Amino acid sequence: MKSNDSDQTVEFPMPVVSEQTADMLQRFGDLLRDDYRQFKRRFITWLLTEGKNTYRSKGYSKSTTRTTHYKVDEAYRWFWEARGEYSKHLAPDDASELIDHLARKTPHPDGYTYTFEKSLRRLFEFRREEQSATFEEWEHDIPLDTSDDTTDERDRFYPQEMQSIFRAAMQKYSVRSYHNKKMTTEERDQIKANLAQRFEKPKSEIGPEDFNRANSWKIPSIIALTADVGLRPKEVGLVKTGWVDLQNKTLSVPADEAVKSNKSWECALSTKTINALQQWLKEREAYEKYKERDNLWLTKMGNPYSSGPLNRLLDKLVASTEIDTMGRSLSWYSFRHGVATMWAEEQGIYQAKNQLRHSNIETTMKYTRGSGSRMSGVADSMW
Repeated sequence: MKSNDSDQTVEFPMPVVSEQTADMLQRFGDLLRDDYRQFKRRFITWLLTEGKNTYRSKGYSKSTTRTTHYKVDEAYRWFWEARGEYSKHLAPDDASELIDHLARKTPHPDGYTYTFEKSLRRLFEFRREEQSATFEEWEHDIPLDTSDDTTDERDRFYPQEMQSIFRAAMQKYSVRSYHNKKMTTEERDQIKANLAQRFEKPKSEIGPEDFNRANSWKIPSIIALTADVGLRPKEVGLVKTGWVDLQNKTLSVPADEAVKSNKSWECALSTKTINALQQWLKEREAYEKYKERDNLWLTKMGNPYSSGPLNRLLDKLVASTEIDTMGRSLSWYSFRHGVATMWAEEQGIYQAKNQLRHSNIETTMKYTRGSGSRMSGVADSMW
């Protein structure tokens, strides 16, 4: 099946409407069935041609598009069954209700629910492109533990990939001055488009003040610290400003707040991370939501970070790099697995145990590959 709605020919890797959905739509009549079919045609075309990065016209793979297509179909079938009527308008509350239902009531692991969530995120991103000013952003606080320390090491990030993600964060969250005379009209237009998506407002309303507030060290500092010490998603939400010792270049985790442990930890930080944290701590003082809060970072809704927001952030950053996922299932824990492997191979098993805050040496042992301990530097040489 081919689409004639775009400048380029698109080969659809699946039916525009699944058989189960087509059967359910029969009760609503031919006109509504055709309405949904045309909607799915536009959605699949967008996924294949620009869904991964709209402004670079990079689409998702056929396999990712296929999964997204079927999960969205399932979501709509659930929605119509629950409401007893046809509608393409799946509201944020409806999406949250479905994810909450899956997280609480199904025997499937959280990874299954997370696949649904990612598919619905893509649906909402598509609607943002189609509806712009009337688009409703979707956020939720449903905890989804999508990975743990037992994930296969094939899912780790390599040092050069961590560098790429850090550079992507630096580029995405810093922009030139609005009045920069060397910036071309095309460059300014693309920056405006990116900021419109980031700040959830029409591109026509993006002005100098938006360019100024776009420069932030928040995300680069999160990436840098995670690439140093392999922060678990829960730890990103727990880190306090008092844990950071800029002078001694360490992160000190108190025993009463350590995750999966009852002891305190002192982890080494790289110069790159110290620089990012210094900049972020200065910037942090200007934001009202941090008043009387000691969390090092908070989401835009003022909540501590968790796996959901972090994995969504990571997906966007990875999409803006040239990282080849090579069939790997990459998540926030991929940082932790990569850090563990680097420290185990470069600094030795006991140094790795401390840096990763493992209670048992057996946990750290799985990251060694027989290369032995090559004492060749500290945090600065890792990534």
